[in-house]
Amino acid sequence: MRLAALAFLLGILICQTLKFLPDTRWTVLIFPLIILVWVLPRFRLLFFLLLGFLWAVWRADIILAQKLPKDIEGQSITITGTIIGLPRQVQYQDNSCGWRFNFAPLPSEKLPNPGHLRLFWLSEQSLRPGQQWQLTVRLKRAHGMLNHGLFDYSKWLFHNGIITTGTVQDNASLLSQPLEFNIDNWRYRLAKAIQHSLGELPSTGILIALAVGERQWVSQEQRTVLERTGTAHLIAISGLHIGLIALFAMAFFWVIRRGLRLNKIMYWLPAPQFAALLSLLAAFYYALMAGFSLPTQRAFIMVTVAVSGIIFARRMAVSHLLALALLFVLLWNPLSVLSAGFWLTFGAVAAILYASQRKTGLSPLNKWGVGTFRMQWAVTLGLFPIVLAIFGYIPLTSFLANIVAIAWVSFVIAPLTLLGTALILVLPTLGSTLLQFAASVFDALWVFIDWLARFEWGVWQQHTPPLWTVFTAMVGVAILLLPRGFPARWLGILWILPIFFIPPAHPQRGEVWFTLLDVGQGLAAVIRTENYVLVYDTGPKFCSGFNTGKAVVVPFLRGIQQLDKLLISHGDNDHIGGAQSVLENLVVDEVLSCQSGQYWRWDGVDFQILHPPANYVTKKRNDRSCVLKVTSAGGTLLLTGDIEKTSEYYLVGHHRSDLAADILVVPHHGSQTSSTESFIDAVNPSIALFSTGYLNRFGHPKKEIVQRYRRRNISVWDTVSAGAISFRLSAAGISVPSLAREEMRRYWHD
Repeated sequence: MRLAALAFLLGILICQTLKFLPDTRWTVLIFPLIILVWVLPRFRLLFFLLLGFLWAVWRADIILAQKLPKDIEGQSITITGTIIGLPRQVQYQDNSCGWRFNFAPLPSEKLPNPGHLRLFWLSEQSLRPGQQWQLTVRLKRAHGMLNHGLFDYSKWLFHNGIITTGTVQDNASLLSQPLEFNIDNWRYRLAKAIQHSLGELPSTGILIALAVGERQWVSQEQRTVLERTGTAHLIAISGLHIGLIALFAMAFFWVIRRGLRLNKIMYWLPAPQFAALLSLLAAFYYALMAGFSLPTQRAFIMVTVAVSGIIFARRMAVSHLLALALLFVLLWNPLSVLSAGFWLTFGAVAAILYASQRKTGLSPLNKWGVGTFRMQWAVTLGLFPIVLAIFGYIPLTSFLANIVAIAWVSFVIAPLTLLGTALILVLPTLGSTLLQFAASVFDALWVFIDWLARFEWGVWQQHTPPLWTVFTAMVGVAILLLPRGFPARWLGILWILPIFFIPPAHPQRGEVWFTLLDVGQGLAAVIRTENYVLVYDTGPKFCSGFNTGKAVVVPFLRGIQQLDKLLISHGDNDHIGGAQSVLENLVVDEVLSCQSGQYWRWDGVDFQILHPPANYVTKKRNDRSCVLKVTSAGGTLLLTGDIEKTSEYYLVGHHRSDLAADILVVPHHGSQTSSTESFIDAVNPSIALFSTGYLNRFGHPKKEIVQRYRRRNISVWDTVSAGAISFRLSAAGISVPSLAREEMRRYWHD
């Protein structure tokens, strides 16, 4: 069973490495495989591997069949459907209101197989789950920003069954209100009731997350504290919470049974099985009220498998139960492997089981205390290679935070919250009292967690480790978690060391590594020499608070201890929007105010500011953009911000001899107001790069501008089709570009 489950998992993982899916007609291979395994059992593992592969292909193909037809992309169309899940309200800085929500449209002539859509609506309307709307929308295929080693938004959407996004236009009609028995509507009502009960208490969002599995009311500051202390899992409905509900239900049954002496009603079903069924029912109800999200589904399946041994009166090794749970989770949703939560959940359970298989001669109370300590240590140590590989950091205070927080949340805060939530609509006074007590307890716990989060040394950050070092670290962890007295356990440390001490590649003296990041409709670039790093612009910040400085620039620089210069070309949001996040999250030695004539030299590489000159007078802010030239032995770069024709003419007239460059970041994203013939001829690049957003409202880059470069036999790339674009300029010349969308391409990318 264990090897079969692992083979099935491996088959699914192989599917996730594909750039394109094979024809689903390959699934006919399953029938001769069944015959082959029947005749030759030694091929059983191969059978499970291929079965996992074909199962993943088939399920992925079902989602891809919902892809938006290219001919209606960007057009306004009318759809009718239902809001699913809880809509997320976004409050903007100008006090206007917007909504992000998932929408299930009915099939139509233009959308015969629509699937689920993720929509944005700038509106003051009051949206509720289960409402039916007729909407005029502008849709596009899911196309997230893509940068080397960073978060893949398209993958996240695909994992959640969404491959189409869009915006709602002004014309909308509410057709009907949600049905009373709509689960998401009940969750919405409970969330609002908790909000009404607790008001503006800081812990309101946390308790709502525990009660109904919706985290939109958890503030960004609270999320940061939870991430820094490794306690974010406490507010995500996971196996811990659902398992506790099952245990509480089982314990409640035994107490009631003893108190009321209900022995006679157990003739048709033994008490242990009845208790197990009751606990499973309670767990299912909690999972349902948590929205039955993908993590909740995974947790419920794992609890179901664990309880099934009692229901069917079958003894099974815990490792077999874990393998069975893995198999059922993958059968239910093979795309679970795309989620970090999948690996953290099974990794945590595996670490606990591995570390707990030993006997002690302690009293029950001491055994419980030592066991709790040992399990938390096993989880902390066992998960750190996975956490470091996925997130690029390790919360060093995680062990201390969790050893305290898990007990308080599991046995005090969560039970009070769930009981208060269950009563809030029928006995509002009692329910509100319980919720307020839970909030008070959590506030006390929060003082401790927040204190831990404030330690500057509390988070270890570094570059993303090579994959092989992750595996060696896992071997080292397994050795360290062996029973005390096992010879040479210290060798586990040697296996772990490579994950921390294998340095990433870096430029040599005289070399320049240049990356034009994919930040959508904006600009951000990173220039590295042997010992220095410069960031040119930081991309946009959106009214919702999301900004590419925090989401793209800072993670891309993971492992770099200091940013030597931050250069902002000009004050437009799509260039300066992420600057504050960069300043808050990185040590920045200098924020450069540009002026023509500035010059410095790093590691044999020359940096020169060509524009704007002192006291430069212009009506347009774009024309004051900073123009930076970088010259190395291997080639030259020219970054131009958003300069327009006026500045281009000025540069051609005053700096013509300085403009020549091999790589040009095209002015103003390829707008018609820039890239004059004389400017292009003066620069005479061999490579032109456009930083633009997918189907952006400006229509950048303009076709005639792109053709203007191509007519001169200039190689053209843009971040829409290529993602992040990287070059290495060395004595050997300019490298072949590294294109994120080509190297990271998977079948879910458009």
